[in-house]
Amino acid sequence: MILSNSANLSSLKFSSATIRGIIVQLQIILLLSLTIKYALKGFVSALILNVFSIFSVLTLMIVGSSISFLPALIAYLTVLIILYLIFVYQREISLKINQLKKEKKKLHYMAYYDNLTEIANREMLIERLDYLSSMSEAEKINYKLIFIDFKNFKKINDSWGYETGDYILQEIAFRLQKIVDENDLSARLGGDEFAVVVQRELEAEELKRYIRKIKRELERTYKYDQKEITLSSNFGISAYPEDGQNSKEMIRSADIAIYKAKQSLNKEIEFFAKNMEKDVIAGVQMEDSLKRAVKNEEFHLVFQPQYKIDGEKLRGFETLIRWHSPEQGTISPARFIPAAEKTGLIKEIGEWVIRTSIRKFKLLEEKFKEIPVLSINISVVQLTDPGFVAAVKKIIDEEKIKGFKLEFEITESLFISDQEYVIDVLYKLKELGISIAMDDFGTGYASLSYLQHIPLDVIKIDKAFIDLISQNPASEKMMVPPIIEMAQQWGIKVVAEGVETVEQLHYLEDHNCDYLQGFLLNKPLSEYQISKVF
Repeated sequence: MILSNSANLSSLKFSSATIRGIIVQLQIILLLSLTIKYALKGFVSALILNVFSIFSVLTLMIVGSSISFLPALIAYLTVLIILYLIFVYQREISLKINQLKKEKKKLHYMAYYDNLTEIANREMLIERLDYLSSMSEAEKINYKLIFIDFKNFKKINDSWGYETGDYILQEIAFRLQKIVDENDLSARLGGDEFAVVVQRELEAEELKRYIRKIKRELERTYKYDQKEITLSSNFGISAYPEDGQNSKEMIRSADIAIYKAKQSLNKEIEFFAKNMEKDVIAGVQMEDSLKRAVKNEEFHLVFQPQYKIDGEKLRGFETLIRWHSPEQGTISPARFIPAAEKTGLIKEIGEWVIRTSIRKFKLLEEKFKEIPVLSINISVVQLTDPGFVAAVKKIIDEEKIKGFKLEFEITESLFISDQEYVIDVLYKLKELGISIAMDDFGTGYASLSYLQHIPLDVIKIDKAFIDLISQNPASEKMMVPPIIEMAQQWGIKVVAEGVETVEQLHYLEDHNCDYLQGFLLNKPLSEYQISKVF
């Protein structure tokens, strides 16, 4: 040690004690610097040097039998304590810093990633779109934004619970990550809404193939807890820069495109076009008007009679809903029913129709010689709602049907998907004493051979086929008799809709049609008119 040579410094003006003190102080500063600057490694190095210094001082004190080095020993021991305290303090600070970094990372993850699916969320999507939109002209990419939505996802949560729904969402995210190009960004926007940002230059046909590839992957059957689940998806696409200059405009355009896809019955992929905005605005206005109509009771019911083939004996009535808006006047059901189905308002309107028509016919009970059938149209949206059967049962229990038979009319479009589910619902309705009629038969998706699998009591031949009876070629007329014959062989009664001429009436009589309905026989009537006519 330098201290051991201090005896040779007596020729200097400073005393040896002073010089030793200076050297000790310099050593202490060095030790403290090592600990502060180099953390654990510095602390270990300083500790070794400090212990060595302590032993050196002790050795000199023992050999020289002098206590002159005692101040240096005390200083080194004090420094040892200080070094330890600094090290402990540094460790605490380091732990806190690491904890803060982890919290910051966690907050960043929560801010930019979806907690359930662990893919990017809406915030990250918006940030990425803004970044892509703000790139320099030389670097700009004509990126695309794809919105993805699932048609029947709510039914999964309602029927099988949120645990199943969450699993499906996680599986959707996994499939997206697997199928989406590594240069693109997939994100969950919320609920069952997902998005893909295509961060590459793709030609129109390449983009279409890419979208169809994603769609096929997402619509493959999902399996969970011994259940097989099939989803149908809609896609809405916006393109930069023609459909938007920033994230807000791009999202709005993609949103309009997917809204249009949801409205369409046969087009599930829509690319944004300028004229779509007008259609969307009209749809929103119709939705607002429908909500007011429900609230203000602007709907009313009329009932069109159905007759046995002789045209005299009454079979029953089909319930028809009408809407007279204070602002828009009379609105056709062909306009407002599809809008009500898309918004979900059809459920509330449909329950009102069932309850109101039952109440009205209870008051008309004594007007009929025979018990009539009260036939009510049921929407696809109503029938596929998990709570529909329970709602119908509640209405029947509360209203106590008396003096008439209840019949529900469904359409062939119900059997495009979820066939087993729909058939199960129909059997449950029959258990409530409700007969089932298929409306507009021949215009949709069901075939005659498929009828044997559906619990039908009645089919209603669409007016388009009845109109063919008045056509000259005999081949046109011959489309109706096979329908009547086949249905009757399976024990299903047949109603001919839209009978408007005597020729049609006689032709249907000749071919043993069971029942008739149309303006030739009677127009739709109010309950007051029914009370006077029958």
